[in-house]
Amino acid sequence: MNETVLAWAAVAVTMMIWASFLIVTRAAATAQLGPVDVGLLRFVPAALLFAPIWLRRSPLPPGARPIEIVTIALTGGFAFVFLLSWGMRYAPVADSGVFAPSMLPFHVAVLSFFLLGERFSRMRIAGFAMILAGALGIGGWDIVHNAGGGAWPGHLLFSLAAILWACYTVAYKRSNIKPVDAAAMICFWSSLAFLLLLLVMPSRIPATPPSTLALQVVMQGVLSGFVSTMTYGYALSRIAPSKVAACAALVPVMAAVGGWVFLGEQLDPAKAFGIAVVATGVLLASGAVRARQRTAG
Repeated sequence: MNETVLAWAAVAVTMMIWASFLIVTRAAATAQLGPVDVGLLRFVPAALLFAPIWLRRSPLPPGARPIEIVTIALTGGFAFVFLLSWGMRYAPVADSGVFAPSMLPFHVAVLSFFLLGERFSRMRIAGFAMILAGALGIGGWDIVHNAGGGAWPGHLLFSLAAILWACYTVAYKRSNIKPVDAAAMICFWSSLAFLLLLLVMPSRIPATPPSTLALQVVMQGVLSGFVSTMTYGYALSRIAPSKVAACAALVPVMAAVGGWVFLGEQLDPAKAFGIAVVATGVLLASGAVRARQRTAG
């Protein structure tokens, strides 16, 4: 199996983990956990799993510059998770899927254009536009229309988190850090940052039911923190950031379908149409359609 196929497989695994996290979070009702708790549950178990890496090579990968450590380890780890989980205190989890993964392709495309010199065909630009339109159909319009209930701070935090994740995505692509080293670095420094926050922010973990805690350790620490950090980094090392980020728009789509199948959530015609539009947009924005045309030729 060649590296490109493995990279796209890594993208698929990453998106499934992200979507599963949104579904499980809705079902488990983890609103009692604060931003520091979510960060600790996500990065401390992952940092322990990565211990053989950062103990052997140190948490500063060879050749990594200080600016790369900050932009990759902290914006892609600590700051992103803190803002995303903080936003969930003001807005529903489902809203985060629209404001973070759905908007990520646009932030990454803009940064890739200016910082990486990437240029986009008309077909890919049309794909990005379809992703935005589909996201509005899935839930964005309802969110914006009903934002008067005090959810707007959450939407702002979700948007800031997406921008920071885009910065991490492009910064990692510009670096020469290996995927495993980058993942270990992210988890080590992010876990340390959240542990330091315990000095000023209390933790609710001791009062959390054991079943909820175990679920979060698996979903946050093992899958999101350990597995998806590695698979996302591996995909970025082989595929253009804008193409990987385009696939992130499938996360709210997968979460909506999963909510319909597993939780019995309503999937009205507008959402169904939005799902079809986003899926088509991802095919165009990721370059998959163009790649098939070349192969056929």
